Amino acid sequence: MMEYDVVEEIIYGLESGILFGMASVISKMGFLFLEQGFPKLLVPICIIISVCSSGTGFYYQTRGLKHGRAIVVSTCAAVASILTGVLAGMLALGERLPSAPKARFLLLLGWLLIIVGVILLVGSTKLVRFFRFSSHHFKRSSVDKNYGPRRSGTSRVREPSPTAVIQAATLNHLLSSSSKEKA
Repeated sequence: MMEYDVVEEIIYGLESGILFGMASVISKMGFLFLEQGFPKLLVPICIIISVCSSGTGFYYQTRGLKHGRAIVVSTCAAVASILTGVLAGMLALGERLPSAPKARFLLLLGWLLIIVGVILLVGSTKLVRFFRFSSHHFKRSSVDKNYGPRRSGTSRVREPSPTAVIQAATLNHLLSSSSKEKA
């Protein structure tokens, strides 16, 4: 998968997540307006705006799922929704983080771990290739050290690998024998 595709998945996930988070904050604002004595008409207006925001979020999420990996788009949407809801709740609604230091630390640590998890998820194909290469290199070097025939350090000859290049003489021999068979 190309880098552009991964960026596209992340963008669609973030767009939909931000819209989902804003939808929850807008609906909460409607009920807060009602509690503070504003006209009752604001509640349905806020709910309608919230539904439109959620619908638009589903539209972007569906576009992302159509062209990308579901796990990346959905996870980015969930993380963006959580962070948007929390930040908008704190800034627009006046909500606060926990006041106990341990609770605040654990909450922030949880967010950090979620973000690191998303980063690892998005880069998972590169990580798998890296670990596969490292594992293959480690296995190969340990086999050479432990089980290979004993040779002195000066007379060590490199053994051909299964992906070695076929010599030209052998290739010419194969080509000439196949053309003789056709004739």
